[in-house]
Amino acid sequence: MMLFIYKGCAPVSFDTRNPELLITRGDSLLLAHPDDAGLRTAIIDARLALAKSKNNLNEYKKILEIDPKNSTARYHIYMAEGKANHKKGHKNGQWDAIQSFAKAVTAIDTAGEPYYWVGRAYEKKDETDFELPLESYDKALSLYLSSEMRGKVKSARESLLQRKKIYEDFWK
Repeated sequence: MMLFIYKGCAPVSFDTRNPELLITRGDSLLLAHPDDAGLRTAIIDARLALAKSKNNLNEYKKILEIDPKNSTARYHIYMAEGKANHKKGHKNGQWDAIQSFAKAVTAIDTAGEPYYWVGRAYEKKDETDFELPLESYDKALSLYLSSEMRGKVKSARESLLQRKKIYEDFWK
């Protein structure tokens, strides 16, 4: 897509297929053309591609400066927050992780990955709670997952079921 920007009397050609240029000049372009929805979309798409390729949380935050309601950026920010909280060993960290993953679900409700992480957080929070993690894993499996993530969810679910059986057999 070729976008023409008028500066003075003469049009200036701007190729929206050049993501580096869109990113480096994005702020000034948006200031000069605040009502250009196509330009705004092209800049957001370029930033999303950069953020995904480099797994760069700051790029997602910059997207929210342009479009505060951008669900993809919000999803990735909430997922990063949830994973950071999940790494904490204490129960409060797991509750914080669960809350962040729940926010990720509200951003993109068709993604199963947040439910996988909710299940992991429930397991870490309470080793004897089997029902909440199982519900989370089942919900994850009912939604979109990459093939790699689907394998992780199935493996976590099977491992949890084995632990549950051992636990129940011990207390018989």
